[in-house]
Amino acid sequence: MSKTEMENNKVKDLVNTYHYLNNKTSLYEVKENEILTIIDVIDMNVELQRELKVANNATLNYIKIGKSKNSSTIDYTNTLGKDATLNIFFFDFESSINRVRSELKNDTASININALIDLKDDAKVEYDIKTNHKIKSFSDISFTNLLSGKSSAKLNLFSIVEKTASFSKAFQNSKTILLSDDSFINVNPHLEIDIDELEASHGATCGDLDEDSIYYLESRGISRKKAKKILLNALKNELYQSLDNKDLSEYVKGLI
Repeated sequence: MSKTEMENNKVKDLVNTYHYLNNKTSLYEVKENEILTIIDVIDMNVELQRELKVANNATLNYIKIGKSKNSSTIDYTNTLGKDATLNIFFFDFESSINRVRSELKNDTASININALIDLKDDAKVEYDIKTNHKIKSFSDISFTNLLSGKSSAKLNLFSIVEKTASFSKAFQNSKTILLSDDSFINVNPHLEIDIDELEASHGATCGDLDEDSIYYLESRGISRKKAKKILLNALKNELYQSLDNKDLSEYVKGLI
């Protein structure tokens, strides 16, 4: 097991740590009051385990870039302390199977997952995400799927809000653009709620690029092919900008 951690020295500034890891099992641990960013580049056909532990009032930004030509399998186990924040960014360009398990059992812990699945040819990606709210806590899961060729994606999103988790927030959203007749998406959003005092929603949309937007760009003298590319890049940039740090966003783009 590889272990990455920061000691409790009350550093307030963002600390960026970039890893190209071949370790099958890795523990990433952020100590109390720390902020840590990790980039995990998956470029091989392996089975991996990732354990993400975020202490009280700490923040971990975890970024996975999946570009293995052969399918990889990754299991995530997430543990958050009180007032902890775990921001996960998934960027998938090749086949993979991903299982994400999060138990939110400390007050006002927060997990945010933003994912870009950008597939071509016959690539296949699967995500199985289960989030359990045991006390007042927050989760926001959002996927943008751009599928061309014979590629496909399957998303199982399962959020549980227990009776002890009043005033929690649990959101799920998936947006898919099918760029070919043979591409395919299967989205299964699910909320299991045992209380009334909360905010929760789930939604999934699927379709083509907006024709009005394409027409507008064409009216400006831009070819249809280039117009589509502009709109797709705009969707991708939304995900890059969600990193909330320009230098980090540019660094991630460089890795992709």
